Amino acid sequence: MPTISVSYEDLTDLLGVKIPLDKLNDLLFLVKCEVVGVKGDEMILELNADRPDMLSSEGIARVLRGLIGVEVGLKKYLVLEGDVSITVKPSVLKVRPFIVSSVIRNLRLNDEAVRQLMQLQEKLHLTYCRNRRKVSIGLHDLDAVNSKIVYEGVEPDNIRFIPLGESEEKTGRQILKETPKGRAYSHLIESFDVYPLLHDIEGRVLSMPPIINSILTTVTQNTKNILIDVTGTDEKLCHLMLNLLATDLVERGGTIETVQIKYPNKFFKSPSIEYPTMNLSTKYANELIGINLTDKELQECLLKMRYGAHILREGLVEVQIPPYRLDILHPVDLVEDVAIGYGYDKLEPVIPFTKTFGRELEISSFLRKVRDLMVGLGFQEVLNYTMTSKEVLFTNMEVEFERVVEVQNPLSKEYSVLRTWLIPGLLNFLSFNRHTSYPQKIFECGTAVLIDESLPNKAKMLEKLAAAICDHKAGYEDAQAALYYLLKALGVNKWSIERLLHPSFIEGRAAYLSINDHVIAILGEVNPKVLQNFHLENPVATFEADLSTIFKLLKSINSYSYIPS
Repeated sequence: MPTISVSYEDLTDLLGVKIPLDKLNDLLFLVKCEVVGVKGDEMILELNADRPDMLSSEGIARVLRGLIGVEVGLKKYLVLEGDVSITVKPSVLKVRPFIVSSVIRNLRLNDEAVRQLMQLQEKLHLTYCRNRRKVSIGLHDLDAVNSKIVYEGVEPDNIRFIPLGESEEKTGRQILKETPKGRAYSHLIESFDVYPLLHDIEGRVLSMPPIINSILTTVTQNTKNILIDVTGTDEKLCHLMLNLLATDLVERGGTIETVQIKYPNKFFKSPSIEYPTMNLSTKYANELIGINLTDKELQECLLKMRYGAHILREGLVEVQIPPYRLDILHPVDLVEDVAIGYGYDKLEPVIPFTKTFGRELEISSFLRKVRDLMVGLGFQEVLNYTMTSKEVLFTNMEVEFERVVEVQNPLSKEYSVLRTWLIPGLLNFLSFNRHTSYPQKIFECGTAVLIDESLPNKAKMLEKLAAAICDHKAGYEDAQAALYYLLKALGVNKWSIERLLHPSFIEGRAAYLSINDHVIAILGEVNPKVLQNFHLENPVATFEADLSTIFKLLKSINSYSYIPS
């Protein structure tokens, strides 16, 4: 959950009402915002991640003004025609193709307002913007540059400006190597021949998205007019972030102006402030919350939560959603706000009419039984990370690379992909425990992730079991004996076994087991080349079983709904 810092004085000034700290704590709690610390004037707040509009004092004050009745209903935002334009050159389209922008004029800023603005920018970068990968946000003092702006791709060595926080002019390549922000986000653009650059027609640089702004357009408490630029690879998210920032700055007395965006083949003005509608049934809201509101009372709750609300007919309310509410996806989201507007503290707990009893999931019980059986066989359980490296998964196992789920920007190459099988992790574990006495018998029950284009998330998770025996006399028969016992103990009485040719195992000393043409396990003696890759001196016999498949087959064969432990 994101944590932000706000000033008590600034927050109450934005509210327009001086509220005692203890009362303010209670109000914040009602809107899913918890005070986790207070030091002098500073309040540390922990918020739900689904409300990006509350990542600043401005957004929190806007919500609270409705809750306490100072200002209720939908806030309509006046958007004026502006004279600022951004021309997008074809050279940038292959790097960071989307840009939207807005001007906020006549702002009344102070040090705390600037701090809140920068905090909101960074929190959005870290969350919704996916660490600037999808979207990055720039904030500029508009009075420092010309109103005619160009967004283009420029060769790194031809880029020259003084980055924010620096004192010397640097090229684009130097910025990536020598500045903290450059080093942190260089992976986003360093592979391209050109870097994105935002500058005016007189050559004054505003920023090099998504890396860093120019010192020329630094926003201070004396800034009156701010240019917001939002660039990225996700066009819809660019528009959403722009709307959120623009509407937040209005709380500081600003007025929104449009910016003309001129692409080679299209032209539009941004921001596009819209108020989508959604119908809400009074009956549906009452049933979910467990209360009995009238249409009028439902409308009042929605108005307190800063929606527009109009009673269409008996039992149905049309709701207008503010442009900054990115979290409203379904009527149930509106019902949650109705409950907040009504007051969680007014809801009375009710004992359910029917008794229900929880129990362990069948697959969980099955996995627990597998673990107990393996321990009974003298194996010790280990827990490896689901994330691993291509080196462990493929190179060390002497197998060819295949498609796996990869982390786009891994912090470490050791944890850059999701494992597809468990045996490599066990061998890696053994390699770190060569000093321990032998024989070593270990196992792991864990999740493997495979690419599956037919699924919505393009991947499926399988529960697997892998076991390894490391000893000077370990052989195929040792792994086979343990696997056969396990299968019989689980109720599998019939399977077929076939020879397996696999580069990770010794030829002629490996096999796979199947039931009704479903491969359920592989086993064998590990190839000496693989042992050498893992620096293992003793032979290793191992097996890996697909527990998800075995569980489904057992259920279909035995027709039971619960596997006893």
